[in-house]
Amino acid sequence: MNSTWKYYDIMDLEYFFQQDSEMAGEELHERDRQILLDEGGATLKDQPAPSLLALWLAARRKKHGGDPQPLPGALFQEAHSLLCLLLIFFGLMSGAGVGLAFFSYSGATPVNVLHFLVLFVFSQLILAALLFARAGLIQLGLRAIPHSLIIRALGTFALGLIVRLSRRTTSHLSGEKRLAAEANIGRMRSAAAIYPSLFFWPLFTIIQLASICFNLGLLAATFFKITVSDIAFGWQSTLQFSTQSLHSFISWMALPWSWLLPEGTGYPTLAEIEGSHIILKEGISSLQTPDLISWWPFLLLSVVFYGLLLRLLLLGMGLQKERRIYNHPIFSSLAARQVLRRMQTPTVSSQALPETTPQTAGKMTPHSPATSDHATDITLEPVIALLPDEIFDSCQPETLARIMASEGFRITQSHRFMIDYDSDQQLLARLAAEQVEQAVAIVIIMEAWMPPLVSFQSFVREMRSRIGKLPIMLRLVGKPDAENALTLVTDPSQSRIWREKMAALGDPQLTTRELIHERTS
Repeated sequence: MNSTWKYYDIMDLEYFFQQDSEMAGEELHERDRQILLDEGGATLKDQPAPSLLALWLAARRKKHGGDPQPLPGALFQEAHSLLCLLLIFFGLMSGAGVGLAFFSYSGATPVNVLHFLVLFVFSQLILAALLFARAGLIQLGLRAIPHSLIIRALGTFALGLIVRLSRRTTSHLSGEKRLAAEANIGRMRSAAAIYPSLFFWPLFTIIQLASICFNLGLLAATFFKITVSDIAFGWQSTLQFSTQSLHSFISWMALPWSWLLPEGTGYPTLAEIEGSHIILKEGISSLQTPDLISWWPFLLLSVVFYGLLLRLLLLGMGLQKERRIYNHPIFSSLAARQVLRRMQTPTVSSQALPETTPQTAGKMTPHSPATSDHATDITLEPVIALLPDEIFDSCQPETLARIMASEGFRITQSHRFMIDYDSDQQLLARLAAEQVEQAVAIVIIMEAWMPPLVSFQSFVREMRSRIGKLPIMLRLVGKPDAENALTLVTDPSQSRIWREKMAALGDPQLTTRELIHERTS
């Protein structure tokens, strides 16, 4: 099964994950399980995660085929192709433009070859040296430091630019549209946090492609000017280094092609270098033409070897990195894990509920085994539940346990929060110290009819700093009635506001959805 991934596949995957946040858990389970069964069932269930998710994505795309709205992956793929064409054109034009401008020779002052080398050769070598130094540090085991610095620098710049542009363009919009814009920025930040390298290497390869075109344009402009113009080349510097020193340096630079084009053909001789030395007070009247034109093969070959070929090497390295990462992507988000669980776990046809005693009213216990389409048990993963103080006592533990079991979870512990600041801080300290070690996620129950306050967002941010990358599942309920706090959210706009507000946090391990849907109420 082909499980090679591209950046546009990841975008579509995250898009479908977001769509699933508005569906019931039982409905999702039946749909995803059926996707696996339609493709072969038992013969595929032990496939690696990328292969199963590729199968799931193909099925979702097929179902989406009748929708006139294009998927985000298709839009970004089109934008990527357009960007490549624009950068190719820009690279060629800019290379040719600076080459023609540099060789605007009037006949009075020769072109300084040292200026050419600094601007068009040494600058590219310095940038390449930084990239190879980073690769060397990675080989020495310093993977996180150099990699994260480069990725974060690019990501911070891009996201900062997006935020600034978004503020300018959405300042006149309604609060609802601004909220949606902030949520989209948060989702981009989440995707970048989950798949950093996946989006870095396409950008890297595009930059190398543009650089290749720049060098081609520069070579074309240089060769054109040499062909149609009588250009003199010389060298001068305030630093009084000797002609012998410059000849040694030029000979060293010409090593890649000196075996084919030796001294006098591929690069100037010592006598030619001496004869092209420009002394300001003497001018060029005493310099000989053969010496003044001896530099152009060396300049062209320097651009070919240290510009064009070097960029081709970096492009090949970038494409290789892309293939390696795409063949082994990291699907660590909670949404991806839930899809895999639903595909590999038989659907539930009946479920025994745990008995509740006064001693276990505040603690959720595991479910007893469930019957299924293959008569096998479901393994429920442990989670910790947090409930606001005002609905904790009216929450029915067996109802909450049944709903969470439909999503593949069992609540091992439940806690009150939002009592007061000190109590919440103590709870966060306990979670960070010991309890999260035995849980796969933290479930937070919140009332959707109450707007998401800044204080709650701060609580979630602080929780994230305490618990690391452990997923946080925010589940929304409606207004509590006299007997039960776990009610259906009747106004969809309330859930939408919560999803967009929480998405704006940019937390890749935070999901927001309604706890109860029509089918589970």
